[in-house]
Amino acid sequence: MSEILQKSKFEKDFIERTYSSVVSDVSIAFSELVANSWDAGATKVFITLPNKKGDELIIEDNGTGMTEKEFQQRWMVIAYNRVAHQGEYVEYLSSKGHAKRLAYGRNGVGRHSMLCFDDKYCIETWQDGICNRYAISIDGGESAFSVLEHSTDKRSNHGTKLIVKAIKKIPVKSDVIKTLGYRFLFDPEFSVFVDGEKIEFQTNIEPIKQEILTLKGGKTIKISIYQIPDGEKTTAANGVAFWAGKRLVGNPSWNIGSVRVEDARRKFALHHLIVVQADCLINDVFYDWSHFVNTELVNETFAVVIQYTREFRVEYYKGKVSEVRKDVIRKNISKIETLSIPSLYDLKGFFENYLGQRPEIDTDELDIVINALISVLQSRNGISLLSKLSKMDVEDVDALNDILDEWSITDVKDVLDEIDQRLKVICAIEQLSGDSTTDELHVLHPLVSQAKWLFGIEYDNPNYTFNKTLTTVLQSLLMSQRKENVSVNWSKRPDLTLGSDFTLSATCTEDVDENEVFMINKILIIELKKGGFTIGRQEMNQAEEYIDSIYKGNKLNCHPKIKAFVVGDSVSSAISTKKTQEDYGEVYAYTYRQLVQTAGKRLFNLKDKLTVRYHELSAKDYLEEILGEPKQLELAE
Repeated sequence: MSEILQKSKFEKDFIERTYSSVVSDVSIAFSELVANSWDAGATKVFITLPNKKGDELIIEDNGTGMTEKEFQQRWMVIAYNRVAHQGEYVEYLSSKGHAKRLAYGRNGVGRHSMLCFDDKYCIETWQDGICNRYAISIDGGESAFSVLEHSTDKRSNHGTKLIVKAIKKIPVKSDVIKTLGYRFLFDPEFSVFVDGEKIEFQTNIEPIKQEILTLKGGKTIKISIYQIPDGEKTTAANGVAFWAGKRLVGNPSWNIGSVRVEDARRKFALHHLIVVQADCLINDVFYDWSHFVNTELVNETFAVVIQYTREFRVEYYKGKVSEVRKDVIRKNISKIETLSIPSLYDLKGFFENYLGQRPEIDTDELDIVINALISVLQSRNGISLLSKLSKMDVEDVDALNDILDEWSITDVKDVLDEIDQRLKVICAIEQLSGDSTTDELHVLHPLVSQAKWLFGIEYDNPNYTFNKTLTTVLQSLLMSQRKENVSVNWSKRPDLTLGSDFTLSATCTEDVDENEVFMINKILIIELKKGGFTIGRQEMNQAEEYIDSIYKGNKLNCHPKIKAFVVGDSVSSAISTKKTQEDYGEVYAYTYRQLVQTAGKRLFNLKDKLTVRYHELSAKDYLEEILGEPKQLELAE
């Protein structure tokens, strides 16, 4: 062998350029330092954080420590291969005696994490009664880093202590706890303390499903699916998390390799964590544990996990398709309202068939498909119109011509749309009011409260609107009867007050007083009972109490005229259907059938004349239900 004439040298920033993530990312740095303690056989790690810049950061463990010889062979060798020299497993003394665990170290870069905080640090390591203390610094020249000082003293037991001044970065306690809390799986024989506070490693949630899967070569992986409840405080992130030897590789994500298995914005994604324990991939981890290297075994594992995750989410979405469907319909409500009744039913059929085959489809994808379908249906409306015109007899054409002499097409459509909407409301109330299972909050009340014209011509008035003070007064009156655990979109229904067996809304009109200050002058209260409910004396008295409390309580600082309508399936024959309170209040008891009959007469009995058009209308149909929801008006810019 030829004589060595010259040795290579290291640039001063060799470590920073070669292992950039380790010396620049605080979360990776702490993960590597704790992993070093794990590989040293420690059962306890104590981290002391600095209070300010220049204070000391200390990491101490009760691992095996190192002799002078071991320090030179391990710490002072660039890219030290721990597995090659010490084996794949760490032997340590547990509470039950001698034990072993899978080692993390593969590339010998964890020690450089101290350089994330300063260019020099100290290490104290002891065993067999002797403690070696080294001062280490980046210097360049002959080595990437060098020992500046070395001293020894006596110390009992065993362990290692790292000391560095926080010059470059100052870690935050909460961030350190969160980082370490989800990067290491729970092990009863391994505890980490940050400023005296013990980190809890994923012990606050239990998996809803676990399964061991076998790969082609006989190697296995374990998949655990966690469901994170609403409001649950957990250090766990959502997504698919790969673990090797109880340590997280990279960060949880819904991207596995180059494949996205879920939209991170969806409810499923926000509430699930899928942990893949793949110890078989321990040798395929990148040096800083940020990802796996590209190997055949890694690709096979990814493929298996992708298939498993997709199958699980398909099962989940089979019960969640209505969420996606409603989101898309609400987003396109203005376009859907332009469709004809036959087209609406075509759209309904498409939803049922398509979502039955694609329950996992996300909102964005379905929105694209529905927009295309709506365009086709709108186009078909024009073709249908031409077809009908061609089939008209002479008398119908003349009648249409007379109408168009007096009305524009837009006027005709507006009037017919309004009549059509009112007839659909009447039909829906008629079908649902006698059913005791009908949800008055989500079905009856939206139908009735949006159709105030049912109670008289004077209420066919957009000036009857929500008033926050009025609603607050009513809610306080109903405090003892409040219904708990109700799901309702309050931003869309601010007028609602909920009782134990009824739903109540209050709207009002305002007028100016002698000082031109706006005051409430009329109040309309609508109290709806559940389907099948009989109105009795108690219900009428209760409505009178509302009126008295509002009028005489003076919380509105005005004296309005108040009318209350109590609506149920029937009215007791033992009570009067109208009660008057001096000159300021009136209470009426009506049945849903009376409202329907009266409204039908106001619409010239068109519902009876157009029976064929409306006989199949179902107010429980999700499409009609959504079309009937109140919409927030768009303000012109």
